[in-house]
Amino acid sequence: MFNVVTGSGAGCGAALTAHPQVAKVSFTGSTATGKQIARVAADRLTRVTLELVARIRRLCSKTPTPSGIEG
Repeated sequence: MFNVVTGSGAGCGAALTAHPQVAKVSFTGSTATGKQIARVAADRLTRVTLELVARIRRLCSKTPTPSGIEG
């Protein structure tokens, strides 16, 4: 079975990471939070996938779009 549970905040994340019925944790976010998740996962021998980013990348550019390009 594969369930996706999303949430925000340390309380939600800590509860999910430490829960005995959670077999795998996948996380995308800060390195500091990833380290905390890895510690808990290692203690429980829970499989974990971490995609750590130093900062959130911009989806938009400050450069104006040339007038000849639509969109």
